Formats: sequence, structure tokens, C-alpha cells
Amino acid sequence: MMPPPPIATKVKKCIISLYQQLSLHDKYDVPFTLSLLAVETVLCAIIVKYVPYTEIDWEAYMEEVTAFQNGELDYMNIRGGTGPLVYPAGFLYLYSFFKWVASSTMQVGDGGGGGTHQSERNDIFVVQVLFCILYVMNAAVVLSIYSIVIRNERNRIISSTTASATDVDASATTDDSEDEKSKSSARMMMKNSHIIWSWRIGMGLMCLSKRIHSIFILRLFNDAPCMFLFYISVYLFLQSKMKLGCVFFSLAVSIKMNIFLFAPGLLLLLIQCSSSWVGTVGYLSICAGVQLLLGAPFLLTYPVSYIRKAFEFDRVFFFKWTVNWKFLREDFFISKPLSLILLALHLATLALFAKKWIKSNGGQKTFFLKQKQQQTQIQRLNPTYIVSTLFVSNFIGIVFARTLHYQFYSWYFHSLPLLLWTTDLPLWCKVIVMCTVEYSFNVFPATPVSSALLQLAHCVTLAGLWSAKVPPMMNNAEKGKKE
Repeated sequence: MMPPPPIATKVKKCIISLYQQLSLHDKYDVPFTLSLLAVETVLCAIIVKYVPYTEIDWEAYMEEVTAFQNGELDYMNIRGGTGPLVYPAGFLYLYSFFKWVASSTMQVGDGGGGGTHQSERNDIFVVQVLFCILYVMNAAVVLSIYSIVIRNERNRIISSTTASATDVDASATTDDSEDEKSKSSARMMMKNSHIIWSWRIGMGLMCLSKRIHSIFILRLFNDAPCMFLFYISVYLFLQSKMKLGCVFFSLAVSIKMNIFLFAPGLLLLLIQCSSSWVGTVGYLSICAGVQLLLGAPFLLTYPVSYIRKAFEFDRVFFFKWTVNWKFLREDFFISKPLSLILLALHLATLALFAKKWIKSNGGQKTFFLKQKQQQTQIQRLNPTYIVSTLFVSNFIGIVFARTLHYQFYSWYFHSLPLLLWTTDLPLWCKVIVMCTVEYSFNVFPATPVSSALLQLAHCVTLAGLWSAKVPPMMNNAEKGKKE
């Protein structure tokens, strides 16, 4: 009779069992997400209470909204302290609501006998509370997206592991011991647990960004609600609610046009999930219809002015605010050649990745022939494929962006873990890249060194994405149904 195992061995086995159980079962995904949201809620409350608000664009936003509320519909004449209005109509509607909330608070404050300064502080505080709620809601949507991707990856891993185990059993000889099979199975389970927990590490890193908390809660930038609406659209796409997803995608565009960076990826997805080309055109019509509806007051009065300013693609940015090109000379930064070079690189890289994406799913011929087939229902795409396609499309635009300001970090921060975790880079490298990007956006003012580090991190990520496999367009279950 063998002696009982020592206490340390028992404890180790219990820890390993718990580690694997928490990662390999779906039922623990929700508690993990809720715990992260609880931490985020506490952090937001601490920030609002103890970190002073910093005025950057809020007053300019309110001046632009006031001009609109006074009846001005010519975008050339709607201005704030930072210059002319350069955001689409949805921005005016949303920040008119924020102004109404702030004004209501000021009236209550004045009625209570407080001074003007105290009332202004109260109105900012209430709007900050709204943005705290917005931040937590945004985190909830993003974490839900990641949970869906992780669940999909877990199912893929389990299916792959089961197939591998079957192959091993089929090829096993009579000399193979049960002990060796058990050890092999344990190693595969541990490897799978490491993969899931590494994804959760990425989710945890999303809750620790100093700059992102600042953009949402301390600066009140319109980038925050813009990205929130976009992530809602992504969540809807994952639920195969493509029409409603297109509505929210277009609503996000109406707040700020940086969402156009996701458009190439969205177009590919709409083509691939549609039953025909007519279906794709229908989805695009929804996106266009939302823009026409929201912009109608301006398009019916001063259409040229609205289109030129709300979607100002030739806008020139100030060198002092750039985060990604501070190692260049200022005269070269504002030059036309740099703009054209970056545009050419952007389009060329998009084309290369599009070719890679299409080739990975049957090639160009199969891709276009599919649209001519008579299909009776929308194809349900693989969640990891949907999110990767959108996020990669946007990230390519970020890498070759004319400039990145500090608030632009919110355009791609929440996508970084997924982008990095779908590459073959080691975990330590993924964490270092995220920390490098975070560091670069927290150096103020930006320096040549911080900009160079940021671009290096971008290039490492882009190279990793290029060398990585494209997620399958459809899950095995969906392929089986189609066949």
C-alpha cells in the first residue's frame, strides 16, 4: 500500500484543478466579467471624487451646440473656441442633450443660493457622472464581445483537443500505458487553460488604462460615445443582427467620422454574410439612410457646407498635438507628400490584408461566386472572424494615420488585446506591446522617443497580424449545416 500524498501535493492538485475548471467552463465567464466591471465602477468613482476635471474641448462643444440651438444651420458659421465644427450632425444632437442636463443642474444650483462658479462645477460633475456610466456601459459591451470570442475559442480548442485525443487513441499500441495517455490528456488540458487565462489577462489589461479613463471621465471627449455606439454595433453583428448593427454603426459615424476606418472590414463582412449582392446594397443603404436622416436639416439648407466640414478629410492637424510623429520635422509633418505617402501605404496595406482574408476562405473565385448562388438565409459568420476583420481594418488606419491625438487612443485601445492575442507572439511580448502603447499615450507632451516607441509597437503588432492565420470565416458547426 502506497503512503498518502503529502499535503503540498494535494494543495497543488487542488489549485491546478481550480485553475482548469475556471477556464474551461462557460459558467465562469459571467462572474469574471462582472468582477472586472465592479473594479471599473470603483475606479470611476475614485477618479471623479479625487482627480480634478481638466477643461479641453467641453466649452468649445457647448459653444458649437449653442450656435446650433440658436438656429444656425450653416456649418461654416458654427464655431467654438477651438475652431469650426468638424463633426457630423449626431454630435450636435447628443451634446445638446448633455448641455440640457448641465443647464438643468445649473438652474438647481442657482436656486439653492450657490455661486456661479459652484454651479459650473456642479454641471461638470453631473456630466462626468453620465460619462462614468457611459464608461462602465462601454466596458460591459466590450467585455461581452471578448467573452463571446473567448467562448468561441474555447469551443474550437475543445473540439481540436477531442479530435487529437481520438487520433492518439486510434494510433495507440498495446504497449501504451494508461498512465501515459492520462499524462498526455492532462498536458493538453493545462495548455488549453493557459490559452483561456491569457485571454483573460488581456481583458484585465483593458481595465487599467490611465489615459482611457481620462478620455472618458476627465475630458468628456466625443470619442467616448462614438466608440460606445460602435461597440454596440459589433455586439449586434456577433448576434447576426446585421441591420440593427448597421444602424448603430452609422450612428457612431454621426458622432465622429473616425469610424470610417472600420468601413473596409464591415464591407467585406456584409458581402460575406449576405444572401446576394442585393442584400449587401440593402445593408449599405441602411448606413446611408441614417446619415441622410440625421443630416437632413443641414443637407436641405447648406449641403456643401455640411459635407465639407462634417466630413473634412483634408483637415490639417497641429504638430504640437501629434503623438505618433513627433520624431519628424514639423515642416515635413504638415507637408502634402507625407499625407500622400501615408494614404498610399494605408490603401496598399488594406489591399494586401483583403487578399489574405479572401484567400484564406476559399480564394477570390469562390468568394465572388458565392454571391451569385441562391441562398435562403444569412450566413452566420465566426465571431472571432467578425471582430478580427473589423479591428484589423481599423488598426491599419491607425498605423498609417496622418496624426494621432491623445483622445484618438480610444479608437483602438479596446481592440489591442484581441489583435495581439490572435497573433503568435509570446504572452510577454503582447503585454510589453500594450504597456508600450499605454506609456506613449501617457507622455505629455509627446517626445521623439515616445512617438518612435509607439510606432515600433504598432509595427510589431501589424507584423504579427500579417504572419498569423486568419480566423476561419465560419465555425465547423455552421460549415456542417451549409454542407
